[in-house]
Amino acid sequence: MEHVAKLKNTLNVLERFDLKPSKKFGQNFLVDENVIRKIIELAAITQDTTVIEVGPGIGALSEAAAHQAKRVLCFEIDERLKDVLDYTIGEYDNVEVHFEDFLKVDLKEILSHLSGDICLLSNLPYYITTDLIEKILLEGEDISRIVVMVQKEVAQKLTSDDKSPLKYLIDYSGDIKYGFTVSKNVFVPAPHIDSAVLLIQKEHNVPKEYYDVVQAAFKAKRKTIANNMKVLFKKETSNVLERCGIAANQRAEQLSVEEFKLLTKEWLTYED
Repeated sequence: MEHVAKLKNTLNVLERFDLKPSKKFGQNFLVDENVIRKIIELAAITQDTTVIEVGPGIGALSEAAAHQAKRVLCFEIDERLKDVLDYTIGEYDNVEVHFEDFLKVDLKEILSHLSGDICLLSNLPYYITTDLIEKILLEGEDISRIVVMVQKEVAQKLTSDDKSPLKYLIDYSGDIKYGFTVSKNVFVPAPHIDSAVLLIQKEHNVPKEYYDVVQAAFKAKRKTIANNMKVLFKKETSNVLERCGIAANQRAEQLSVEEFKLLTKEWLTYED
């Protein structure tokens, strides 16, 4: 099927399969081909690119990616969409659809069978934004970039100076860029707020130990770094902070990525 993202075609698909968008899975179907074109351009997809798409919905973004990429691997949790996706993108021999929860798949195993340029695309269900990006940064070693649509407010925070556990992971891994804003009016059904597309250029995987240190540091946000680090370093906390040159009365969001790296180095060698 051509031009899945046209409003008329999307409505026809929904009617044909008597498909009601699922609130449980946060489904809002994109019906603007220009937005899809901009996403594909931002992702810099070529004939050497394997695209991993999370949450293809009825296949609007998958269709556009199939025209540009070497291969498109889609992961969809909603099994109601099997016949729908067969109808909309089944004709593309470079597209595979896996009906699995992407958050539970063995990403390292999947990537071990892929080569060349690898990019992740997703019009994210908002409720899995953090979990999905974390998974890619921790496990997606061969994925070079992530292009995701998220709530506009989330995108603004992640590209500002605001600090959060997710921002510290992104800053460790590479660079993040605010691509463009997407109006709520180009979705069926329309969400309550506008969205935005982010580009994360990934240069490094995030070590699990770094992730553990950041999570511990933010466990009780109002507490000082000295209080939160006691979960990891117990009686050695003061000595660890002193060796890292970190003031005990600072809070997690005041630390730099480099200081978290120093704490991670201490955590790697720590013996209880």
